[in-house]
Amino acid sequence: MTPSSPCADIDVQALAFGYGKQPLFARFDAQAGQPGIYGLFGRNGSGKSTLLKLLAGLLTPSAGQVRVRGHVPRRRAAEFLSQIYILPEEFHLPNLRPDTLTRTHAAFYPQFDHALFGDYLAVLDVPPRQRFAQMSLGQKKKAAIAFALATQTPVLLMDEPTNGLDIVSRAQFKTLMARPEQACRTVLISTHQAHDLESVLQHIWFIDNGQLVLGAPMAALSAHLQMGVASDATQLPGAERLLYQEPVGQQSAWVARRASDTEPGLVQLELLYKALSFNKSAVLAALPASMAPTATAPA
Repeated sequence: MTPSSPCADIDVQALAFGYGKQPLFARFDAQAGQPGIYGLFGRNGSGKSTLLKLLAGLLTPSAGQVRVRGHVPRRRAAEFLSQIYILPEEFHLPNLRPDTLTRTHAAFYPQFDHALFGDYLAVLDVPPRQRFAQMSLGQKKKAAIAFALATQTPVLLMDEPTNGLDIVSRAQFKTLMARPEQACRTVLISTHQAHDLESVLQHIWFIDNGQLVLGAPMAALSAHLQMGVASDATQLPGAERLLYQEPVGQQSAWVARRASDTEPGLVQLELLYKALSFNKSAVLAALPASMAPTATAPA
């Protein structure tokens, strides 16, 4: 278990949850004991959005323990609610202006920073005095992101925040996530947009078959895995190291165990996501048990 931190902490132990007779999580364990930006990955239906709702107290576990900063989320205590913010993928904004929204909603978050909210709106090119009904879906999404970041809650949950954003807006979002005021928060982002966020993510969580099959810092992954592109078969790593490959035009992208005589390189999240999706057992077997606790489980 990761040591807890006074700054931000998520602790899930033996979680069980399902919809009706369909189980989703069975003895699911996950800990975020230090601040950072965590990327939550998994195939459609793996439970990413459900996990965020469980952490926010919007759903009730059928068994196990969920704690966020020492609180049981489902109790919805006022002190807990002031320390967490969830930005769902689908949301509704009242027909207000962004500057009016702060007057009606900011008081629920003691650390809300009005100056930062204005700054975030400016970076994201959102007009602060335009009503939401007059905005495009992308502008509404950016306004919601700006408000979520400005709450300055120790724990921030975001479900597919870059969906619906154009290329420029996605770049602006990454700029905001890399700013120093986010450093003392635990931010858990559920996303399929691996390439969009790999430069700002510090930790990776990968869910499969109701389990957290991979939980690791990005830097630690690069110490054990190597990725690249080969122009032909002679440039591929040897079969004893090769974990996954796929065609990219006339070339091949690959994932392999890192050779001892090579320097750690960048982790390409989209490629890692595919490797875990199609050859999970081999990838997990290449990692320490602390990163891949279910590596010996069936793929």
